[in-house]
Formats: sequence, structure tokens, C-alpha cells
Amino acid sequence: MISIRNLRKSYPQTVVLDNVNLDIPKGSSTVIIGGSGCGKSTLLRCINKLETPDCGQILIDGEDIFAPDADVFRIRQKMGMVYQQFNLFSHLNVMENIILAPMKVRGLSQKQAMAEAEELLEMVGMETRRFQMPSQLSGGQKQRVAIARAMAMHPEILLFDEPTSALDPTMVEEVESVIRRLVNNGITSVIVTHEMRFARNIASQVVFLAEKGVYESGTSDEVFGNPSRSLTRQFLYRARMFERTLTSADADVYGLSSEIRAFAAPYGFGLRPARALDYICDELLLPILRSGSGNTIHVRFVADEAGLDHTALVSFPEMEADPLQHPAIDSLNLQLLKGFTRNLGSQLNGDGVWEVQISL
Repeated sequence: MISIRNLRKSYPQTVVLDNVNLDIPKGSSTVIIGGSGCGKSTLLRCINKLETPDCGQILIDGEDIFAPDADVFRIRQKMGMVYQQFNLFSHLNVMENIILAPMKVRGLSQKQAMAEAEELLEMVGMETRRFQMPSQLSGGQKQRVAIARAMAMHPEILLFDEPTSALDPTMVEEVESVIRRLVNNGITSVIVTHEMRFARNIASQVVFLAEKGVYESGTSDEVFGNPSRSLTRQFLYRARMFERTLTSADADVYGLSSEIRAFAAPYGFGLRPARALDYICDELLLPILRSGSGNTIHVRFVADEAGLDHTALVSFPEMEADPLQHPAIDSLNLQLLKGFTRNLGSQLNGDGVWEVQISL
């Protein structure tokens, strides 16, 4: 459905993509992942000519959208775009947002456009919100309306640019379920995302961008389950990692706890690890921070994709003795920590820094 050949895209003094070659089969769900600045969104925007590459070809169903004689308007009608920030018209209600393009571009009557819009709103679970304004909707609801609006043009291809990144973690699943329904119905989709759990759940093909090109690609199980190249393995591990450094006695450990919960929510962060996290903050971090000694604390949280074995590593670079033996940590603190974590231990690492290793 989409064939990319020898694509190169640069900006002044920066080459973003170089010699990119990629095939996206009809009816597939291709997810593009990679670090910030690797060219994920740039590649997506090149596909529908929102960006113009330096050289190369992008064939949409056999037609090069960058050919001098290409009918770009007609080729673009095969594609719908769903943006990170929804891009709904704020002065139009849900129904008006959806019927505008079909009436203006496809030439439908208002009655025809509204009939199609009703079906689309039902498909995305927004039929009861048809006359509400965007300001009255949650982020997940806005994104579902944006998907319905894109589908109103009857595209053969849907391009998603970070469709879940502006959402609260609890809303990701509702958007994911809509996208999965579209994929199961056979629409070709290309999805740029940094949500690895979402990517693994939705992808039939995963493309990892690094070093200005396609570094590794394969099925979801191949790339996520058994990546063959080193940068892919490093990236996927880092994607499941949350890190923060606390440097003062009045550091907001409860804010830290909320950030970790939000980060871990897509990985199935249940009640028990959440309680364990609370006790780590209350019984370990706060007493040591408030003691006035060893105020620098580095927290690393690693989410388990299966949601079963989340871990935390808490480092104390200024501390000379075992943090679990710190005078501010009494027997009750330790009892609570051990009671609500699955495993708790401390040791000196290879750099001579004390670490507390925790399984939540």
C-alpha cells in the first residue's frame, strides 16, 4: 500500500532521515518507534506530503506522491491524519467537526454527511456526544472524535501521529480499542507512538528508527520479544524506565509517586505495587530526606511489560553507610517496607554507591 524508497530528509545543518526504505502492506498496522528526534513524525508527514524530502520516492498504492505530475489532492484523499493534539475546530460541535470535510470535499448533502457521521460516532462510542463542543470533552473523547472525522473521508490509509501522548494514561485504552477495531476491519494504518505497550498491542509490523534510518523492523513479537540489534534492546529497556533525582529535604516525594503511577499505568500498575510505592516514599525517602543527611537520592523505576514484576532502584550517592541502617529508618519503617514490597535489599554497587533494590 505504501512503498518508501531511498528517502532522505534534512533541515539546515541536520540530516534527520537518510536512505529510508520501507514497505507497508495493505491492511497492516505499522507502528513506528524510536527516540526523540529520530524522525518518526517527519517520516509520517512525508507520507502525505506535509513535508517534502530532499530525494526519494513514496508510492501510495503505486503512485509517487512526489512525482512532478502527481495529483497530490487525489492521492491525499486516500489518507486520513489523526494528530497528537486532536486539532478539532473549537467553534464547531462534534457533529459539525465530522460533517464539514465530507460536505466541502466529497460534496455530500448535510443529510448524507450526518447519516454517515452517526455511524462513525457509534463506531467510536461517541454517539451520545454528537452536539457537544470540544471543550466539553475529555482528551480521550476528543481523540475518538478526531478518528471519526478522519474516517468520514473514507480513507484507505490512516496516519496517527502520537495519538495517545496527550492523554491521561487512563484514557489510552479507550483510544487503543478504537484503533484496534479499525485495524481489525482491514484499514491500513501507520502509527507513530512512544507508548511501547500500546505499540506492542496494536502492531502487525514494528519499525524502529535509529541512526537516521530503519534500524530494525519485524513483527511485534520479533521486535519486542526478541530484538536482534543492540540499540533496539537498549531503547526498549529505557522506554520502560522512569528516573528522577531528589536533591533537597523539601523534595515532593508525593509528586514523584504520582508521576511513577502515571508512567506505570499502561503496564498494569495494580493496588499492591501502588501501596508499596506509597510505603517507599513514606518509610524510606521521606525519613532520610528530612534527616538532613544524604539529601541526593536517585530513583529509577522499571516497569514490567507483563505487569507482574515492577522494580525500583534507589541510589544514595552521598551516603557512606547502608541506607536501610540509617538512624532515620527505625524498625517500624523497615517492617512496613518489607511487608508491602516483594523483595527489599541493599548493597554497594561497582562505583561504591549504596543502592536499595526493591521489587514491588
